[in-house]
Amino acid sequence: MLSRPAMLLGGLLLTMATVTGAQQRGQEAGGRRRAHRVQHGQCSYTFVLPEPEPCPPEPEAFRGSNSLQRDSPATALNLGDWPTQRVRQLEKVLENNTQWLQKLERYIQMNLRSELAQVQQHMVQNQTATMLELGTSLLNQTTAQTRKLTNVEAQILNQTSRMEIQLLETSLSTNKMEKQLLLQGHELHRLQGCNSALETRVQALETQQQAELASLRGEKERLRRLLGRQSGALAGLESSLRAARSNSSLLQRQQRQLLESVQRLVRVMAQGLVSVRAAEQVFQDCAEIQRFGANASGVYTIHVANMTEPRKVFCDLEANGGGWTLIQRRENGSVNFQRNWKDYKQGFGDPAGEHWLGNEVVHQLTSRAAYSLRVELQDWEGNEAYAQYEHFQLGSERQLYRICIFLGEEILGEVSHGTKEHGLGSRRPGFESLITQWLRDLRQIT
Repeated sequence: MLSRPAMLLGGLLLTMATVTGAQQRGQEAGGRRRAHRVQHGQCSYTFVLPEPEPCPPEPEAFRGSNSLQRDSPATALNLGDWPTQRVRQLEKVLENNTQWLQKLERYIQMNLRSELAQVQQHMVQNQTATMLELGTSLLNQTTAQTRKLTNVEAQILNQTSRMEIQLLETSLSTNKMEKQLLLQGHELHRLQGCNSALETRVQALETQQQAELASLRGEKERLRRLLGRQSGALAGLESSLRAARSNSSLLQRQQRQLLESVQRLVRVMAQGLVSVRAAEQVFQDCAEIQRFGANASGVYTIHVANMTEPRKVFCDLEANGGGWTLIQRRENGSVNFQRNWKDYKQGFGDPAGEHWLGNEVVHQLTSRAAYSLRVELQDWEGNEAYAQYEHFQLGSERQLYRICIFLGEEILGEVSHGTKEHGLGSRRPGFESLITQWLRDLRQIT
């Protein structure tokens, strides 16, 4: 009976106040009580039991003997009734103790149940609060960790996207570089092939040049020997030439005089022949004179349409097929060409030297037939140049003697004489502008 409550109370610190109450109740029941204390772990239990009555005194008859059994007094009980009474007393005591222990057990169990329920409820509440606190803390930590993980995940996604973009760009650059490398490789192979061919060609050329160089060296040596021989021959010829030059000077002067005399005679004869024929035929320009048979350049007389008097002109019957009527000649500056409108209209100067034929004569000539224009120039160093135009026409005085020049079907230029636009002053016949155009064209040709 003592082991069960001891097992139920294992590990708990309880102060049992019921022991004192039981002890008081036992004392009230009467007789002396005996206290029994039981220690179980940290708990101690005190049990108070009624002490049994003492045995009756020994009879006088048995005091002297050595018997171990004592009888009850003869005055109170008989020897035969005492064990029975004693047994009854013990049974009653045992029954009382048993009832008391059962009550004590029930009381302890009831107190233990309520206390255990309270302790368990308190522990459950404490554990629930602790678990709630732990759950709240874990929830907060989980939320924070989730936020951190979300941020980290977003950063990782951004970094992954950037890395993917960089990887794509790197792939594109790599593909482009690979294509360029392939093209460069093909070009390198082609250049290597060309280089091999060029090396072969260069080697062949070097061999050929070496052979030609050897041949040239031999030729040079041969020419050097020939030059030596010719130098000696030239020295002899120079001495002979100096001797002959002194003898031929007189002959050359005589030959020059004869040639000049023959040329003058030919001119006189030609002019005389033309003059004889001119009495029978009238010439319009130098082209007709050439067609009539004249072939020597010089001064001739022509009859221009719409003009009353004949006009002396210089005919060039030799240059570029001949038949050219000379409009202007400037050689040494002996004639002043800064003239007025009237002088340029009528003409001035000597047809055999520097002169201007006249705008009106040129207008009448070019207005009745198609004419070509040829400009010949020569600088002080003897350099010559010319420009030739297939069609040339000079306008009337009313048109300010406007010049039209064509090359085939293409108009090369138009110049109006005596206008301010060409920088020739007020109504001054600016045929100098045509000369300027001729000079520009001649510079382009040369």
